[in-house]
Amino acid sequence: MDTKVVLQKFEETATEYIHTLDQYSPEQFAQKPAPDEWSLGQMYQHLLTFTTYQISLIEKCANGQGEPGGQKTDWGQKLFEKGDFPPIKIKLPDRPEFTPENLTDPKQTKEQLLDLVEKVRGAEPKLASAPVENKLHHPRLGWLNALEWFQLIPMHFRHHLHQKRRLEEECCSRGGD
Repeated sequence: MDTKVVLQKFEETATEYIHTLDQYSPEQFAQKPAPDEWSLGQMYQHLLTFTTYQISLIEKCANGQGEPGGQKTDWGQKLFEKGDFPPIKIKLPDRPEFTPENLTDPKQTKEQLLDLVEKVRGAEPKLASAPVENKLHHPRLGWLNALEWFQLIPMHFRHHLHQKRRLEEECCSRGGD
C-alpha cells in the first residue's frame, strides 16, 4: 500500500470538510437535528479527537510499543479488504466518553482541522520504518499495525461524509432555525 496515495486520499477528503466550514453559522454548526443525534460541531470534534488518537497509536506502533501478533476481527478484515466503511450508521455507546463536545466555532474548528492535516502529514514518513508486527487493539476492528491505523484515517473521514451531508441538509438548509 502506497502511503503517499493514502495521504492524498485523506487530504482530498479533509479539504471538503475544511472548505465547507466557511458556510456554517455558529448556530448551524452547533444545532442538533434531534436530542439523540450529533451536531456538525460534534461530528467535527469526533474526527479531530479520534484522528489525534490514531496518530498517537501510529507513533506507538512505529516506536515498538505495540504487541506482536493479534488479528483483525472479521468485520475489520472485511473493512480493510473493501477499503471503506459500509454506508451505514454506526452508533457509538451512549456514554459521556463517546459523546463529543459540541463545538460552536466553525472558524476555530477550521484551524484545528488544518493543524490536524499537518499532523497526519507528519505521521506518514514514520510508516516506512514501522515494524508490521507491532499492533495495537481497536475494539471493533481488532489488532492493527501503524500502516493500518494510518489507512483507517481517510476511511473514517469518508465514512462521516454521509453524516456530514445529512446534517447539512437538516440543519443548514433551514438557515439554522
